[in-house]
Amino acid sequence: MASRNDGEANGCTSQWKIENVSQSWWLKEGERIQSPAFVADGLEGTKWSLWFFPNGEDGDDEDFIGIYLHREKDCSGPDIIEVNYHFAFLGKDDSVICEETTSDSFGKDEICRSSYFVERERIFITEREAFLPEDALTVQCTIWNKEEKPIRSKHLYAKTVFNVNRRSLVWRIDKFSTRRFALRNKLNDGLIDFDLVLNERLGLEKEIVIIMNSFDKCTKYFSFQTSIVDSEGKKENCGMNEYFADDLKKGVLSCILNFPKTLMEDKSLYLPNDVLCLNCEFVFSTETVLFRQFQFFGSGITSTELKNEDVGKEKSGNTTILSDDLKSMYNDGILSDTELRTSTQTFPAHRNILSARSPVFRRMFSNDMKEKSSGHVDIADLEDDTVRRMLLYVYTDSLEDLQYESASKLYTAADKYDIFSLKCKCSSFLKDNLCPTKACDVLILADQHQDNDLKSTVQDYILDHEEVFSSQEWVHFMDINIKLAADIMYKKINPCNV
Repeated sequence: MASRNDGEANGCTSQWKIENVSQSWWLKEGERIQSPAFVADGLEGTKWSLWFFPNGEDGDDEDFIGIYLHREKDCSGPDIIEVNYHFAFLGKDDSVICEETTSDSFGKDEICRSSYFVERERIFITEREAFLPEDALTVQCTIWNKEEKPIRSKHLYAKTVFNVNRRSLVWRIDKFSTRRFALRNKLNDGLIDFDLVLNERLGLEKEIVIIMNSFDKCTKYFSFQTSIVDSEGKKENCGMNEYFADDLKKGVLSCILNFPKTLMEDKSLYLPNDVLCLNCEFVFSTETVLFRQFQFFGSGITSTELKNEDVGKEKSGNTTILSDDLKSMYNDGILSDTELRTSTQTFPAHRNILSARSPVFRRMFSNDMKEKSSGHVDIADLEDDTVRRMLLYVYTDSLEDLQYESASKLYTAADKYDIFSLKCKCSSFLKDNLCPTKACDVLILADQHQDNDLKSTVQDYILDHEEVFSSQEWVHFMDINIKLAADIMYKKINPCNV
């Protein structure tokens, strides 16, 4: 078997993370999402992608999810190439949950003849915590030439994020009985235009048609449910409509409302003061693709081999370069498109980076909220230093010279904006630096943020350091936090019952 020893990559590993993967439910059987394409330089510059079928590829595999390797149509290299490829599903810390290695020949615009199938129930239910940490599915595929032994592999990374948005609006139609013309309502964000058209059919029956258009090209699913709100505030469903990707490509959708048969007869219930009140709830899902690409080289194809010491060093070096570039991007405010404002200072930032690191920021900039249109986010409850440290972590994944005060404030900020990894690091710092004079304060912090893990650690620390009970901090703590103090004393007196 031939092999290379000239230092060039003769394989390619693509790691694809699909965030909010549970939201892929709207895809019908046989529908797929596709990873960003990647080029395997070590395989004659051929171009590839991964295809993911959340609900199976055909009727025979509806209980399975499928992953296929696809050679792109606009691909260089030979007409036919034979490769070995290795699929793996990765869990937390890139641990391999299950894997499979096979080989196949690929022409341009061809997929592998058999996909890698895994039971849907296993991924989404029975082993969900292993497969979907933080609701993210990570698939890794390594490809190498069939006639060569894999020695060095170029690594590429990509991420796909499913965004699901829920909104509602209320239409009040005055003088409903005598209306004869079209009404119009347009949402502020410009994503969708709604036209409400009121017609009168034979037999004096009224018909409302809702026409929806101007869909964002990234929208993959849209559902629309309308209800009449009666005089008692109760809702009566007028119908729900679902539209998938093929429907949305038409550009204009419409639905006819199904009114109660007694609408005109029971005006006191449905038309108080001759006003028809419609509550419209709609859900739309978008697939936002974020593609990050950087490379390092490693030996072999299995996860164990890829994590050898040399790979770790090279990965660390490339990560450091990326971190430095992002830090420079933040410090210099290059192409910033939003601002975080405290009461005394303004920090330029980038919506995409904030959204990628924080679900809270993602909702702000994705939904119809003031932060999206105003170009800034007001953070009056955080100090300048805390915001600066939070942004440094968001951009570079690093922390600077933490002390008790700064760690506590940063912990609060991380919880507010749901930056889970930052919250964990601050929590670890507080655990490692507990002392008798600060233990009560950390316990209050943990209780305020419902962090049972940190709370339990502090309680155990206090019980192991009885000098806390004779401190002035404890006396003050008991006066203000009677329930927390009582919980600790109960654990002290009844350790076997806790």
